[in-house]
Amino acid sequence: MQAENRFLNTTEVPGTSVYDGSHAEIGAVDDLIVDTMSGKVRYAVLSFGGFLGLGKSQYVIPWTALKWDSDLDGYVTGITEEQLQSSPDLDPLSLRNRETETRLHEAYGAPGYWELEPRR
Repeated sequence: MQAENRFLNTTEVPGTSVYDGSHAEIGAVDDLIVDTMSGKVRYAVLSFGGFLGLGKSQYVIPWTALKWDSDLDGYVTGITEEQLQSSPDLDPLSLRNRETETRLHEAYGAPGYWELEPRR
């Protein structure tokens, strides 16, 4: 039995497909937002193109809203059209305080990374 590769070069992430819960391709990862203090990915910038006729093409999505699927060789998300339409219109550089981050995570129903990691 071959061990699953748990690592992906960051240069390979842009362009990686994103799928909905029924495994239909809905978009792609454009970029990653890394926490400079921890070195961990906190957000992904996703493009949905003409997905569902949405107006804007790029969305900042909490990293916790994406799950890797090795069978699809891409990320799966449960994000809905309604969540995208009502999501905060954020510039990635605006993620400088917990209040803004909390609003973003709540909009997508994604747990905050600060809730999932032990305090130091």
